[in-house]
Amino acid sequence: MPELPEVEHLRRSLDPVLVGARLHAVTVRRRSVIECGARDGRSLSPAQRLAEALLVDRTIVATHRRGKQMALEADNGRVLVVQLGMTGSMTIEADAPPRGMEARHRHVLWDFSPATPTGVRWRLAFRDPRRFGGLTAYPSLQALHGAWKSLGPDALTISATDLANALLRTRRPIKAALLDQALVAGVGNIYADEGLFAARIHPLCPAASIGADQITELARHLRRILGKAVAQGGSTLRDYRDAFGQPGSAVQTHLAYGREGLPCAVCKEALVGIRVVARATVFCPRCQDLSTMVGTTLSVKDGPPVRPRRRGGK
Repeated sequence: MPELPEVEHLRRSLDPVLVGARLHAVTVRRRSVIECGARDGRSLSPAQRLAEALLVDRTIVATHRRGKQMALEADNGRVLVVQLGMTGSMTIEADAPPRGMEARHRHVLWDFSPATPTGVRWRLAFRDPRRFGGLTAYPSLQALHGAWKSLGPDALTISATDLANALLRTRRPIKAALLDQALVAGVGNIYADEGLFAARIHPLCPAASIGADQITELARHLRRILGKAVAQGGSTLRDYRDAFGQPGSAVQTHLAYGREGLPCAVCKEALVGIRVVARATVFCPRCQDLSTMVGTTLSVKDGPPVRPRRRGGK
């Protein structure tokens, strides 16, 4: 699943081509991937409402991102949010459309004119083979920011203070907390493993038990690792590509994710794989020793802490 670096690199690769471009027409091949938003009382036909939601006949004035979500802002103030899900992509096509497998699962296609005319026919394609992603329309940037309030601080710029405030809200394992987009926006399985490895924090350590120094280190490493991954085009494991179909190379720098059984890059101990909230998780049992975690008594065998249920099921 694309995480923050992949979405941010995609946004940056789209930005020079889309900002200032005018969307002329749209072809919708799968209506179910589009959410037009609440009706506002105007008498619009379904086709008109769909065209407005997809910014047809509008000029793109800016792109935005929060966590794993990207948004296109039009000159009339409307906004279209793009969520890539597991296999989604937004690709620029020039002249001839793709063929074969690459031509399949292109659910929405826009024809557009770039800010600087070139004589080439340009298209923007939203493709998503597994259909876990989608497009959501908002009437304004203010409405979008209201929706994004449900997300935690953005991991690319997160401060130690913001991270501490997020983690102190839960005693779930730190790996589970980092995957919760309401606590920290943008971190997924790959960069949670990488950040915890760099900060020498065991993935099962209760989030609220982590000391201030470790939180500071974790925030610093998250910013560093995510920033470096953005510059490398993100991590392409299978499906991810940028706006021009190019894969990312950050996977070559992973020190924990996907390396179960291989030697630790620091101490040479074999990396261990477990599951945390049903997600494959890799760590070094020596560098990320659970027994050294402040206020922690769990072992890998014990698993994550379980809160006792209160009466009433709450």
